[in-house]
Amino acid sequence: MHILGIHDGHNCGATLVSDGTVVASVCEERLTRNKNEVGYPEKSITEVLRIGGVDAAELDRVVYASNFMHGREYLTSLEPWYRVGLADQRAAERQPKDYQKVIFDRRRQERIDQAARQLGVPSESIDFVEHHLAHLAAAYYTAPARPKGKPVLGITCDGAGDGLCATVSICRGSDIERIAETSRHASLGKLYSRLTFLMGMRPWEHEYKLMGLAPYADPERADRAAEPLRKLLRVSGDGLRFEQTGELSMNYSYEYLRDAFERVRFDTIAGAAQLFTEEMLLEWVRGCIRHTGISDIVAGGGVFMNVKANMLIAAMPEVTSFYVMPSGGDESLSMGAALLRYYQASGKTEFDASHLENLYLGGEFGVSDEEAAIEAARANGNLEVRQPNDMTGEIATLLASGEIVACCRGRMEWGARALGNRSILTSADDYRRVDVINRAIKMRDFWMPFAPSIREEARDRYFDDPKDLKPWFMTFAYPAKDGGYADLTAGSHPRDKTIRPQLVTRNANPDYHAVISKFEEKTGRGVVLNTSFNLHGEPIVHTPADALRVLLNSGLDHLALNNFIVSKAAA
Repeated sequence: MHILGIHDGHNCGATLVSDGTVVASVCEERLTRNKNEVGYPEKSITEVLRIGGVDAAELDRVVYASNFMHGREYLTSLEPWYRVGLADQRAAERQPKDYQKVIFDRRRQERIDQAARQLGVPSESIDFVEHHLAHLAAAYYTAPARPKGKPVLGITCDGAGDGLCATVSICRGSDIERIAETSRHASLGKLYSRLTFLMGMRPWEHEYKLMGLAPYADPERADRAAEPLRKLLRVSGDGLRFEQTGELSMNYSYEYLRDAFERVRFDTIAGAAQLFTEEMLLEWVRGCIRHTGISDIVAGGGVFMNVKANMLIAAMPEVTSFYVMPSGGDESLSMGAALLRYYQASGKTEFDASHLENLYLGGEFGVSDEEAAIEAARANGNLEVRQPNDMTGEIATLLASGEIVACCRGRMEWGARALGNRSILTSADDYRRVDVINRAIKMRDFWMPFAPSIREEARDRYFDDPKDLKPWFMTFAYPAKDGGYADLTAGSHPRDKTIRPQLVTRNANPDYHAVISKFEEKTGRGVVLNTSFNLHGEPIVHTPADALRVLLNSGLDHLALNNFIVSKAAA
């Protein structure tokens, strides 16, 4: 049974699920080379079908995530509907109610027509999954196996989708029972995104910069600065919802926030945003557990991209286990929609086929692709090309000698995180490497940390994972252990000494695991710095040609492909 899932909003993409297995999932940005691409993901749809070897005529179902999704023009022009306040809210409330239904019906038909036209399938085979149900399905079905018969608490939290910003559900077998939901007007995620906008950054993209800046804030100042936020939102008495404290909707909170934070230090604003988010999430999760008696949690939605908040939730004594959907923002919606429809159609109550042990769900390239890309690149630069007998050993040798190596090898990762196959790697033991990488290619804000990839067998030297959360996908932060901190100082947050690790297993990525193992043999360090392979402002690379273009247009010296090491001649 082949199900195609489509997300046609912000950070759009497509997923192919065959008999419950996620065969392929691709974000459109990787193919169009336009970061956080918005709209209908035509190229991704074609690509996932190609990877899966499935013709459109073989699809049993095509399913869109979200009952309603704005068109491209609306999603690429945020300023007019971000710079608003209470007067705008009151004007919007006077709008005729049937106006929204007309827009809804028109967009629904447009979306059906787009998919039917591209795929050549009948309109009757195309349907929709509600936004937060898709978020939860992505987390629930892909989570590691749990004891049979034991219920799971499913929570979602994001900016908004289909009128909601958070939900609470009890998941038993194939049954997902929603017991609470929060209106988009009380959105914690919207508050964070408006503060991102207020600070001159891009909403839906730069929220992680506030999270990275927050530890630099003075805690007392941040606590005082959070008071205006506490006057906007609270957790309901039953602990299951967020609710407004007054009339103001978070959709229209920009003017209030602008006035409240005028002349407040930039780091203090970030600290207040993070502190308030953590307070609200912890109180909410505690209330959900108290209400349901369920302490095994799966979570989805963009707010759970906040790895610092996830760290605090995981540490709560009430929490037994906590699985966060990898890259759980809207890019995960197409996966959740496809998985939900598969299990509804098949009636299966065992989800082993859907558990994600790796995220290498994109395309891969052979020797002929690499040779063609190298030949084309030679016209634009003086390159040295070699074909080592032991590629992993050669990469490890370069890293051990202090070099920076970009990798474009194997299947491309899905989601926001680079996990070794489209990564820039270097030794993590010298904090000066951060400046070297930033000058060469990344140009990250000075306060933003890099992350470490840690060989699974070396985990206990670098951080404690008492609840065995299996942080394979950089979804949690952890305090770094003092004893191993010197090995990964360049892959940590220098202010609070936390790390956002990728735990690399032999099963998930034997090639990457071998690189780190051989690096450890040479240096005694079982960890490398890993950051995404892209030019500043661009998506992560996809093809060998993308990789070579970045090599030539940056300060990088070495590129590892599947079959070749390409170096600038001067290096």
